[in-house]
Amino acid sequence: MKSQFSKIAKIRKQKRDAIERELMKSQNKERMLKHKITTLYHEIASVEIPQEGIISLLLMVNEQKHILNREKKQYEHELLQTEQATKKLQVDYQKAHIEYEKIKYLEEQEFQAKLEKLKREEQLYLDEVSTLLFAGEMSKKGKVV
Repeated sequence: MKSQFSKIAKIRKQKRDAIERELMKSQNKERMLKHKITTLYHEIASVEIPQEGIISLLLMVNEQKHILNREKKQYEHELLQTEQATKKLQVDYQKAHIEYEKIKYLEEQEFQAKLEKLKREEQLYLDEVSTLLFAGEMSKKGKVV
């Protein structure tokens, strides 16, 4: 049964669902970045500085470590931004969910009120029918006697 709140509830649900999808994307991005950072930590730890050899080899290994560290810092910065975005989306989702639940509650209350009204109308109709039947029975008894 449609109510005056049905369209609003549908819109609020769509908004909540859209925020939820964005939240899931953000959480997945967080996991991916954490994995990349962990991988880079392992790569940095696995780079061995040569103890002897050509200086250019030493410089090359040192530059490789600097590149890996820069990349790690970039991912850490991106992770920090993503975590902040995730927190904001979580707050937005909670607000959207509360708004949706409010409308659903109002919709349910309206539905219950309509149901009660229909029950009262049905009861009045049944009372009227039973009164008419009773009156009909009484008139039959009155004519027969």
